[in-house]
Amino acid sequence: MGAQAGSDRGPLFLLDGNNVAYRAFFALPQEIATSDGFPTNALYGFCLMLTKVLAEYRPSTVIVAWDSREKTFRHEEFEEYKAQRKPMPELLSEQWPYFTELCSAFGCVNLAVPGYEADDILATLARQAETKGHEAVIVTGDRDALQLAGEHVSVMANTKGMTEVKVYDPSLVEERFGVPPRLIPDFIGLKGDSSDNIPGVPGIGEKTAAELVRRFGSLERVLEWKSLVNGKKRRESL
Repeated sequence: MGAQAGSDRGPLFLLDGNNVAYRAFFALPQEIATSDGFPTNALYGFCLMLTKVLAEYRPSTVIVAWDSREKTFRHEEFEEYKAQRKPMPELLSEQWPYFTELCSAFGCVNLAVPGYEADDILATLARQAETKGHEAVIVTGDRDALQLAGEHVSVMANTKGMTEVKVYDPSLVEERFGVPPRLIPDFIGLKGDSSDNIPGVPGIGEKTAAELVRRFGSLERVLEWKSLVNGKKRRESL
């Protein structure tokens, strides 16, 4: 049931290893452990996701991308990037060394690039697949990835636990967030993103952010034409 490179039986699957591992850890009871007490809830949840992908989608290849330990170029742009994040929970830290070995056992390819995050790797591979007309599915709960949805690229996100998922294509992205995939970065930049410690504009939530970037076409144009935005307080915030 492993994912063998070179097969034409299904799409390329691209997993955000860090995101899926964290999701598994918080989705399943921390009491799950071996008989001698070693915690395994995150590893077990990760297995559930891999098994679902392999059994239901029969991918040609599965690549699992991992965050680099070094700071990324985003920290150079914005020093407070992810500054609010707490250290990795101890029970997850104990399991962490085994994830890449687990992925290899399933026949997946592990990939990490110094100075880059997992989603940078996934985005690069997804774009390469798209230019060749290959179907690719990105597995992550990170909304940033929704900007990549396209004719040949979709994004699979957990909705509950580890096995209930929703697969976003461009039309579903627009239906859910009110903007097409290409405007997701502008949308997030305007409303902010607490998970990455991006402040956004005070007083502007999802609905208003979607309305503004849809109306003006980009975050830059919203700022350029802020004098046309309704509401004095909103214009001052912009």
